[in-house]
Amino acid sequence: MKRISTTTLFVFLGATATIGLAHAQNQRPGGESEVRTERVAQLSGADQLREAGTVIDLMNNQRRQVSDLLDRARQERDIIKVNCLNDKLTQIDVTLRSAREHQDLLQTAVSINNDGQRNHEFQLMTIFRQRAQNLEAEARECIGEDTGTFDRDSRQSVLVDPNIAEQDTTTLTPDMLTPDRPLVSSPVM
Repeated sequence: MKRISTTTLFVFLGATATIGLAHAQNQRPGGESEVRTERVAQLSGADQLREAGTVIDLMNNQRRQVSDLLDRARQERDIIKVNCLNDKLTQIDVTLRSAREHQDLLQTAVSINNDGQRNHEFQLMTIFRQRAQNLEAEARECIGEDTGTFDRDSRQSVLVDPNIAEQDTTTLTPDMLTPDRPLVSSPVM
């Protein structure tokens, strides 16, 4: 009779547990699994539409600011900044276009009183707003502008430990760099 090794037993038990967990999940026809969320937005449909309009206005302002930076870079004839800013402006345009389309879908969802679709479209508007903010910050990095990480009036001070040796390391000789030999601990060497 053969003995089963511990490794084989663990592999078998792991595979069995994985198969059992896979079958325990809710499955739709066709083998697709479904993920449900129960989170509901706290804003009414009208409030979501108003907020979506604010998001579009904010994104238009961000687009205008990046466009102004691009115009300045073109006047300076800095091809690296122009390419970088042009890329960011294109990405903002795509995000803005998508946001406008989803604003229309949000309007439709509110008008037919479809809360699930309304909440979904509002979440997408929030994602578009964040994406445009990130792209504007990246555009400012293209030109080397401060992105707000540090305050412009911040000061840096350096404290030097007075216990640090003042040896001049530029004039070291090879003899100075060789380590001392340790004492012999055994008379048999």
